[in-house]
Amino acid sequence: MTNLLHDSYPVLFAVSETVHEMLFILDHDRRIVFYNKQFSDFAENNQLNPATGVRPGDIFRCVNALENADVCGETKFCRYCGAYQAITNAAEGKRQLEQCRIKAENGLSYDLKVSTSKLNIDNRLFTLFCVLDVSAEHRKQALEKIFFHDINNLAGGLTLIVDFIDSYAKRDDLNAIKETTSLLTGAMSSLNNELRSSYMLALAEKDELDVMETSCNIQKILVSVAAFFKETTLDKSITFVIESDREETFVNTDENILKRVVTNMTKNAVEASKDGDSVVVGSRMTEDRLIIYVQNNCVMKEEIKASIFQRSFSTKGIGRGLGTYSMRLLTERYLKGAVYFSSTEETGTIFYIEIPLSLSDL
Repeated sequence: MTNLLHDSYPVLFAVSETVHEMLFILDHDRRIVFYNKQFSDFAENNQLNPATGVRPGDIFRCVNALENADVCGETKFCRYCGAYQAITNAAEGKRQLEQCRIKAENGLSYDLKVSTSKLNIDNRLFTLFCVLDVSAEHRKQALEKIFFHDINNLAGGLTLIVDFIDSYAKRDDLNAIKETTSLLTGAMSSLNNELRSSYMLALAEKDELDVMETSCNIQKILVSVAAFFKETTLDKSITFVIESDREETFVNTDENILKRVVTNMTKNAVEASKDGDSVVVGSRMTEDRLIIYVQNNCVMKEEIKASIFQRSFSTKGIGRGLGTYSMRLLTERYLKGAVYFSSTEETGTIFYIEIPLSLSDL
């Protein structure tokens, strides 16, 4: 196809090599028959393998296509994919611009703008598939929105608590001051937690996060995380249950990163829970892996399941979702593990991470 465009359609070929977008030409089976230099450069920078004869999900290493027996365009998640919708509508003669978020291998994620249109070459119909990578732009926007939103909320809460303490001090109400001081301590802990979380994710996304392997007591980490949320979750009463298949479990990994992942898992469970619900935080060992899980009673809808672990996706609003994305990024890239979930009426929603017993053995 490249030679055909170069020899018979030189203008089309020249345009494809000049524009800023990644351009693909797809056949009737949605398989790539041509890609331009922009994609070749993108592939080199993102450790992808440029190839023809495959579908877009394969070439971008979409885990929904790679992890299933089905192929790109035929998994249960594809109906929610903007790229699949645009390509399908192009076959019906519709030009369409869509957003597409791809959850890729090794904790990576792509935010893409895609557009499609029909293309007639030598009386054969193809689909012109145009892709613009907006991941950096979306990442910056998401980090800024989440950081300023959360810090602003915490700062407002701190101001209110200080005002209460000030009014109690004027009345010499020492008991009220003592009770409110515990709220101040919890709010300060939440503020420090958000600052550490944002800083760690920013470093991780730039691949600048250092890994420090130490011997970690898993039970202490789980108890510490549960205690943090018990002290700082003020808007509802949550019961935390700690489960473990042994009294003490030690693994050699980065304790700060692992604790951050478990904190994000627990935070998502707390936010999904109602007043009076229980959240289970547990661990168990296999022969060569540690499994940590967090369970809540909420059941996710299918469209939510399809977008979990994607950067910027959230059930809480646009630009609010980095929790599950950071769980996956930190676990897969830095702890050399895996993260997955189940969500059913019988068990509620359970997020799992699996990590090796020692990073140095890998």
